Amino acid sequence: MDWISVAVTVITSLGGFEFIKWAVTRKYGKRVDEATADDSEFGVLRKQIEFLQEQLLKKEERFASQTDVLRATTARELELTRKVSVLETERALKLCERRNCASREPQSGY
Repeated sequence: MDWISVAVTVITSLGGFEFIKWAVTRKYGKRVDEATADDSEFGVLRKQIEFLQEQLLKKEERFASQTDVLRATTARELELTRKVSVLETERALKLCERRNCASREPQSGY
């Protein structure tokens, strides 16, 4: 019986009811602490994912605008190339290599 009185004295000195409550709910408290830590960690990860998605969206918009500029430039270049080829063809048709040709443009002494 001596050890029982020692155990009761130790429990009483440690807070009695609070010690018993802690002993019973320590696993529950550990789970709550882990859940809180997980929640804060997932919150940080969620913020990071949102930031990365926002950056990706900005990059996609920038890529789309650069693609539009490139397509416009390419279309303008193709149009100018077509015009140059038409002008060169017309020039080749009108160019006369004989001296004093009446249909030569521009007129020259050759």
